[in-house]
Amino acid sequence: MIEMLIGYATSNAAAYIGGSILVVVAGWILKKIPFARFAKWAEEIGRAQGLAVTTFFNSKLPKLWNSVIEPVFIDTINAVLFAWIRGFIAGLKSDNKE
Repeated sequence: MIEMLIGYATSNAAAYIGGSILVVVAGWILKKIPFARFAKWAEEIGRAQGLAVTTFFNSKLPKLWNSVIEPVFIDTINAVLFAWIRGFIAGLKSDNKE
């Protein structure tokens, strides 16, 4: 029984230590990545999606996309997703002294 508890405790401790090291290494790697390149890549994907929807379909979808779906879709992403991210980051930084 005690061997089982010790094994459980040491495996959990190793997992916590390994996870902590992984988070530190991942944070260091993420600081080295040029995020402007990712932003440009995401912009190109969005442009390709918009062009695909508006030019490659021979139906009423391009008109519907440009007049109704695209503004609502973009406003929803902007309002919900980015507001949540900004609030989440502000909450993470709330313990920092300014």
